[in-house]
Amino acid sequence: MLKAGYKSAKATLCGGVALTCLLAAPAMAQSTGAAGPAAVQQEATTVDEIVVTANRRSQALTDVGASVVSVGGEELLSRGVTSVSDLAKIVPGFTAAETGYNVPVYSLRGVGFNDPSLASNSTVAVSVDEVPLPYTSMTQGAVLDLRRLEVLKGPQGTLYGQNATGGAINYIANKPSDTFAAGAQLGYGTFNTFTGEAFVTGPLTETLTARLAVSGTHGGPWQESYTRDDSLGEQRKVAGRLSLHWQPSDRLSADFIASGWKDGSETSAAQIVGFRAQSPANIFRLPQVFSYPLTPTNARAADWAPGQDYSRDDTFYQLALKVNYDFSETLRLSSITAYSSLDTESYTDRDGMIYDNFNAGASGTIKSIYQELRISGEAGGLTWSAGANYRSDDVHDYQLADIAAGTNSYSAGFHFDTPFIRADTDVETYAFFADGEYQLNDQWSLVGGLRYTKDQRDFNGCTGDNGVGDTAALYSFLQNLFRDPRGLPRVPALQAGQCTTLAKDTFIGGEVVNSLAEDNVAFRGGVNFKPTPGSLLYASYSRGFKAGAFPTLGAAFAVGFDPATQEQLDATEVGFKTNLFSRRLNLSGAVFNYEYTDKQLRGRIIDSVAGSLSKLVNIPESVIRGAELEVTANPMDGLNLYTSVSYLDTEIKEFVGINLFSVTENFAGQTLNYSPPWSVNLGGEYRWDVSDNLNAFVGADAAYRSRTSGFLGRDPLMDVKQYTTLDLRVGIESADGRWSASLWGANVTDTYYWTTTNRGSDTLVRNAAKPATYGVLFRVAY
Repeated sequence: MLKAGYKSAKATLCGGVALTCLLAAPAMAQSTGAAGPAAVQQEATTVDEIVVTANRRSQALTDVGASVVSVGGEELLSRGVTSVSDLAKIVPGFTAAETGYNVPVYSLRGVGFNDPSLASNSTVAVSVDEVPLPYTSMTQGAVLDLRRLEVLKGPQGTLYGQNATGGAINYIANKPSDTFAAGAQLGYGTFNTFTGEAFVTGPLTETLTARLAVSGTHGGPWQESYTRDDSLGEQRKVAGRLSLHWQPSDRLSADFIASGWKDGSETSAAQIVGFRAQSPANIFRLPQVFSYPLTPTNARAADWAPGQDYSRDDTFYQLALKVNYDFSETLRLSSITAYSSLDTESYTDRDGMIYDNFNAGASGTIKSIYQELRISGEAGGLTWSAGANYRSDDVHDYQLADIAAGTNSYSAGFHFDTPFIRADTDVETYAFFADGEYQLNDQWSLVGGLRYTKDQRDFNGCTGDNGVGDTAALYSFLQNLFRDPRGLPRVPALQAGQCTTLAKDTFIGGEVVNSLAEDNVAFRGGVNFKPTPGSLLYASYSRGFKAGAFPTLGAAFAVGFDPATQEQLDATEVGFKTNLFSRRLNLSGAVFNYEYTDKQLRGRIIDSVAGSLSKLVNIPESVIRGAELEVTANPMDGLNLYTSVSYLDTEIKEFVGINLFSVTENFAGQTLNYSPPWSVNLGGEYRWDVSDNLNAFVGADAAYRSRTSGFLGRDPLMDVKQYTTLDLRVGIESADGRWSASLWGANVTDTYYWTTTNRGSDTLVRNAAKPATYGVLFRVAY
């Protein structure tokens, strides 16, 4: 089921979206702007109005009683945002963590779920033009040819396609235009990296317009082995999106969107920072492992098992149809239909050494069907929407765990080196929702929403023998070892290639079959007050849920595959937004309190066969308190300044679990993982006229994150230390925006930092971020 090798196709390097217009609105709260000179492609950028669709209708940002970050497509490009993970550069309180598999973990305001299982839904919902990307492994190619980005913080569900306790990220892509336009960009940077994007758009008939956008990345290795002459980390990525807009009448319109991406990049290797044996009694068998040199404090330094093919073979595509029919000027029916498909295959070194202490080959597929029907309208002072959605997913997750040099590969006198792990999950979810805002008068309005969700998950999976017979031999012995003292009759030996997970009561090896049926009622309510035009005070209370999940992990006993049940988040938030000095100074802020019930966590259990193992658990009670402030200023023509500060105070109120020392611990009073108390983003850009035909610009962005941890417990080796990064850019462009050339630098101070810590089999590891990188970028537009 795993590839023997992968032949990387040569990436087609096309230029990119030429978004070279002037930044007219302050950053971090920017309205939509035109892409290049073809202003028909986007809404006009203005200083005095920032339009968002956070409530699934166009509104001024200062009319939305919620914490919303809106960033234009030009700003995303200029600040180096090329993936969801890069949003940490511009969104306060957002973090992205690498799990070692192709399943990134996103967190907002400390609300996240650090589980690398392919079937795990994120606490942060991601969509493109309202079409959900239901799994984080599907989100890689979302940052392509964008009009703007909107990030909503706090529980979502009454407006968007799936429940999410942390928030929602919605990418709004550039739309097909009624006139012809085209643009491209080409870049070259450190590690011999070529990047390119391009778009073309225009009418096909009187009623049909189209837009095609493509991108590609082709880069050399950036990691270097510190024990031999070897390198790792090549990039091979392509992505594309075709959009067709059909409008046969004033009332009817339809949008067909075909998008996809392919990733043949090499997986990254981890850095060893310490050792923690899963089965301490077996340390003497593996002196080469526990004497292995720790990784130097260098971002590029790493180590991995030689002779493996580390290139991914990941392919994703999505087909979506959006149809709108206006019964009248105040009543609209909308339909969203989508099919998403992901195929993934990779090999990852997770232990940071040349020995097979814990390496993983993974393959899997996700097939997802989504349908939403929504009717929306206006009546008197009420703006409302109501509808239903349905989702059906088929997820297959398969792994081969290479643990030949791990202490947990020795048990009861047996040695097994490469068991398989299989987890197949069928998900069926349907929901009914309603949301609305009632305008009491020019100053006061009330908002509210309600959502009922039913979620059914059917699971079958196991840990098993890969066909060699070593794992089957061990578990054949264990079956009767546990059955004999209980007076149960002996059972036949397990066969090579068979599931070996021991059942809870019978201790017979085989497949684990389970199901989880849950439902919930999410809601929100709030009040908005506008003391003056351009200012807003708001208060809200909401309840959100995240569905339960079955894991993909190694388990000697069936209890290891038990699911985490749904989590509940009750959120109270009070905030403000205001514009001062003729809208040259924009301020927004919020304070919030989150009460968490049954927070989902990738924790640990003590397994009598394999030692300390991962397991999904629920934290009964925890709390998150925090505050945020965002300031953008346009003190003079051409100068934009921006800063954002986020503070989090997280605390576990009730939870007893297993720590990384394989000891039971009461975690009450400790902080949640991946929740840095302080997040700060600040920067600015200045543009000026060099001549009648030429402009110049300079910009800088700094980001600070305080210390947090990748795991619960006070274990310094698992800390994600505080760090500060600095990005710089300088360039020139034509006055009409038809071309530009720029130099950029990312992490120019060459800060050594990491965003993720993990445990292999017997090693504690981290995944370092890239060192300082530099490059050039050229853009043209027509």
